[in-house]
Amino acid sequence: MFKPVPIFIGLRYFRSSRKSGQLLSFISVLAGAGLVLGVGLLIVVSSVMNGFDRELRATILSVVPHIQLVHQTGVDDWQSERQKILLLDEVTQAVPYNQVKGLISKSAIARPVQLLGLSSEAMPAGLNSVLEKYSLKMPNSGGILLSEVVAQALNVKQNQRVSIIVPSIKGTAGSVQSFVVEGIFATHTEIDQSLALASLSQVGNIAGKEDQVTGFRLQIKDQFNARKVGMSIIRDLPFGYGFRDWFQTHGNLYQAIQLSRNMVSLLIFLIVAIAAFNVVSMLMMTVINKRKDIAVLQTLGLSRLNIICLFLMQGSMIGFVGISFGALLGIFGSYWVADFVIFLESFFGQQLLNTEVYPIDYIPVDLRWSNVAGISLIAMLLNTTATIYPALRASRSVPADELRYE
Repeated sequence: MFKPVPIFIGLRYFRSSRKSGQLLSFISVLAGAGLVLGVGLLIVVSSVMNGFDRELRATILSVVPHIQLVHQTGVDDWQSERQKILLLDEVTQAVPYNQVKGLISKSAIARPVQLLGLSSEAMPAGLNSVLEKYSLKMPNSGGILLSEVVAQALNVKQNQRVSIIVPSIKGTAGSVQSFVVEGIFATHTEIDQSLALASLSQVGNIAGKEDQVTGFRLQIKDQFNARKVGMSIIRDLPFGYGFRDWFQTHGNLYQAIQLSRNMVSLLIFLIVAIAAFNVVSMLMMTVINKRKDIAVLQTLGLSRLNIICLFLMQGSMIGFVGISFGALLGIFGSYWVADFVIFLESFFGQQLLNTEVYPIDYIPVDLRWSNVAGISLIAMLLNTTATIYPALRASRSVPADELRYE
């Protein structure tokens, strides 16, 4: 469509732009550096926010029930009820549980705790995989497993004793229970702040349920369909059941992750846009600096379309080089950002991510090549758009005016 001559000259202008004057060279470098940093940061941030989204789905929602069925008075024949629930197509796990809230104490140090009672015969797959990493199993009566955060707060170690103070529950007197710490684990999520595990029967006795269970913790195929599935399940169950889904317990976290990803991506996208439109300043100065050259080229036969092509090529090459280096920076940065955060934590001796504030205590990264391609393409389109006006301005030059006094 275009003759090779303007393309060749555009490439020459691109290679020689750093020799065309200090100010022009500085603006050219600034435009390219802005594209490199903007594209690189946008890829890294997108990868990290994708990682938070992945960890919410794969890690947090593997240890947090998608649906939590709760019975008003307790489930008597919970074995048969569990089998009925497992027959439902959407349900993949149905785990009976008992749960009480109280204070765990050791040597005058106390901390709020959620004591979760589970059976070793019916364990949630997510929690079971966590315990397997630490070579632990559910304790028998009198034993307890503590999360790493709780154990560190109490300064307690394995085989030491702790006490749990439970307030009165439905007319029962409050009690103090003594447990032996049989193991310490970490899910590296926010539930570590208050989680402790004990046997299903012992927690049931503390809650005054004896042979009953509080309800069931369900995992389903489509976690985003939890509310609809929960409503359909309790319609088929006997009177007395209610449910909570993960949207009620962790929905705000999911919304916060999505909002943060969108806002941060928008801010850095604006940086990319500003960097792309720096090319306008650079090309406009090139047009002014090269106006006599443009006039000579026009007298030699280059048409307005050829002049437009020339400056589009120069601006596009600046964008291509800057975006390519930015994409490489973003890819390598995505691979190194987690290690860099670990280095900073060890260097300063302080944990940057704490589950008291953040949902997890590490930087997750999920680099998606579709994001890299999309970000690079959008940045290239912005850069090309920014070159149109200077190219049109150059094509309107009148050779007679520029060469009048030559």
